[in-house]
Amino acid sequence: AFSDLPVITDKSGRYVTLGDIATIERRPRDGEVRITYQDKPVVELRLLRTEENDALKSAKILQTWLEETRPKLPPGIELHVYAQSWELIDERISLLLRNGLGGLILVVATLFIFLNGRVAFWVAAGIPISLMGMLAVLYMIGGSINMVSLFAMIMALGVIVDDAIVVGEDAFTHFQIGEQSLLASEGGAQRMLAPVTAASLTTIAAFLPLMLIGGTMGNILFDIPTVMICVLIASLVECFLVLPGHLRHTFHQLHHSQKTSKVRQKLERAFDAMRDKYFRALVTVTIAFRWSILALMLAAMMFAVGLLAGGRLNFTFFPSPENTILIANANFVAGSSPTRVDTFLAHLEETLYATDKELGGNLIKVVVVRHGSGAATRGSARKGDQFGSFMIELSSPDSRTVRNKQFIQAWQAKIIEPPGLESLTIMESRGGPPGRDIEIRLNGTEVDKVKAAVLELAEVLKTFPGVSGIEDDMPYGREQWIYSLSHYGNALGLTIESVGKQLRAAFDGHLVQIFQDNEDEVEVRVLLPDQERYSLASLENFMLQLPNGARIPFSTAVNVTTRRGFEAIRHAQGRLAAQLSADVDKTVNNANKIVANLVENVLPDLGIRYGVEYSFEGRMADQAETLGDMKRGLIFAIAMIYIILAWQFASYGWPFVVMSIIPFGLVGAIFGHWIMEIDLTILSLFGFFGLSGIVINDSIVLITFYKQLREEGMPVKEALIEAACQRLRAVLLTSLTTIFGLTPLLFETSLQAQFLIPMATSIAFGLMFSTILVLLAVPALLSIYEDMSKAEAN
Repeated sequence: AFSDLPVITDKSGRYVTLGDIATIERRPRDGEVRITYQDKPVVELRLLRTEENDALKSAKILQTWLEETRPKLPPGIELHVYAQSWELIDERISLLLRNGLGGLILVVATLFIFLNGRVAFWVAAGIPISLMGMLAVLYMIGGSINMVSLFAMIMALGVIVDDAIVVGEDAFTHFQIGEQSLLASEGGAQRMLAPVTAASLTTIAAFLPLMLIGGTMGNILFDIPTVMICVLIASLVECFLVLPGHLRHTFHQLHHSQKTSKVRQKLERAFDAMRDKYFRALVTVTIAFRWSILALMLAAMMFAVGLLAGGRLNFTFFPSPENTILIANANFVAGSSPTRVDTFLAHLEETLYATDKELGGNLIKVVVVRHGSGAATRGSARKGDQFGSFMIELSSPDSRTVRNKQFIQAWQAKIIEPPGLESLTIMESRGGPPGRDIEIRLNGTEVDKVKAAVLELAEVLKTFPGVSGIEDDMPYGREQWIYSLSHYGNALGLTIESVGKQLRAAFDGHLVQIFQDNEDEVEVRVLLPDQERYSLASLENFMLQLPNGARIPFSTAVNVTTRRGFEAIRHAQGRLAAQLSADVDKTVNNANKIVANLVENVLPDLGIRYGVEYSFEGRMADQAETLGDMKRGLIFAIAMIYIILAWQFASYGWPFVVMSIIPFGLVGAIFGHWIMEIDLTILSLFGFFGLSGIVINDSIVLITFYKQLREEGMPVKEALIEAACQRLRAVLLTSLTTIFGLTPLLFETSLQAQFLIPMATSIAFGLMFSTILVLLAVPALLSIYEDMSKAEAN
């Protein structure tokens, strides 16, 4: 209809229509965001669940709705679902359930190897009883079954049976030497009440400070100490109130049956021979060379410290599992035409699929392109004609051999960057705590100096290998042309206002009409063609209309100065701030080492030259907060453990002997990370806390037994040897059940479980090392302590 509108008549009297002199088209308003999928326009719906709702149930509701809705859609309309986070949740939960089942089988098998079958059955029965008690408490406090709580349950599989093992093994030993079933079962519970309670309380004291950690990490990992404390309390109640009754019934049946399988007899003879022939001799030698044992322990500790100080073991705060989402942001010079941006986005998409084909194909599931908008990596997304972005969903990490970093590098190698492209960042979406590996905020008073400091710091970061996706949140804005009238323009009667109206009408469009087209409000604008609007030459040659109707070139009537502003100027805590962020490939470099280098060599000099101050944000800030809370929690844990041990032993000196095992247990955990070739992480430190409580449990029982022998009049050396030999089965069982419970997860190859492996490594390897310490080093240390006490008394 608009094309047929008559404008003027020519000399022959024919109407000249609008369609003859203008190009008429209907298009979105300037600055609108357009989203495409496979070169087709799309409308994107983002579905979020509330925090308290079940992710898997919400996913089922969505799938049901999709099945009902798709058949009703009109022709040409399709529904595609992508970036479904519930799929990863389901995958991770299934993975942990498989590992948990494998660990449970190993734990039960270990019990049946070391204990009588019926006794082992009732000890193992404590696992589901304690887990159900824990789940009841978890439900009452509003917890949920998630990846972290499931991991804590796997870790608890071996710890659950520790109390029952000690009580059951002691009761069965007394039953074997002739005690009646009732006396043996009740006596076992009574004799072990104090040491087992103390052992459980020390483990609770080790995990309790982890509940006090604040910030994002505290929220994410809160379930680990919660589950462990609930399990320990439930197992304590079960082993003293439930287990003795079952043991009495079992001993009564064993007394009347008088039958022991040949396999059981062979296992018992083999264990007795190993204990009485080899282990007794080894403990005797250990006590004889107790100072040499202490020297070996100190040497091992020095070696572990050397691994840390020498940089052989790095610290990575939270190694996020590899995600399926990649994000690419293209930022052109402000004022670039949308056509120019779209051409580059088409090139990016072409090279993207070429990369997929080169790496074997079937890696890409969905590619969503945003025209006129960047992808939000922190805060709100940037919008404008100069922006474009990609959201790429790859197949599950476990179903492909190509890693995200490898895919990004291959894609970047194919991209040809056009003139006018200010920045192109390609990064992977990260799970876990928000933020990126490196986030540095610079504060200052002058915008230009802050920006110059940020640009220089970005150039420094580019020199570090493994650093990618460098971007700041103070991008340059459009180039501004500041105009003023020349003397000639003033003389011709032009004003700043009249020139501005003419420029706005030509380049932004003169609004002629607004009308409704169904539900759409349509603006009719008259403006210059796009090829002239996006050309500086057309502005210089633009003809201004004078008050008398004459025309004059823009450049003769107006003086112009240029200035480059900023798209956004941000403030933090009332001060001007710019934030620089980047990702670090942990297989190539370490974020903490890079930051340490910057603090020592770069940032102080930047501060002096540009007058800026720096601070670390994002994950670095979370790391500082979490480690600060853990340091305070460590003091609390050590104090609580000492108080519990002092109560148990009625001594101020003996607790130090027991607690001396803790640092040597941590040595085993550090060796474990070195052997497994994995970095220390925040979960490793959580494992250190838990290990601190777990490693002294066996020491408490062994020393309690040693004290009883000493009270009966047995000499120090013989009492130490006898205590170690008599508690050998219990110590091995409590350690092996915990280690075997974590073994399947320890050797899990799935990328989705890799961030949990450091904690499993800390506890499993720490227990391996501490088991040797408890059986050999504790008798040696006790012998040294007794020698020193005797010398002091003399």
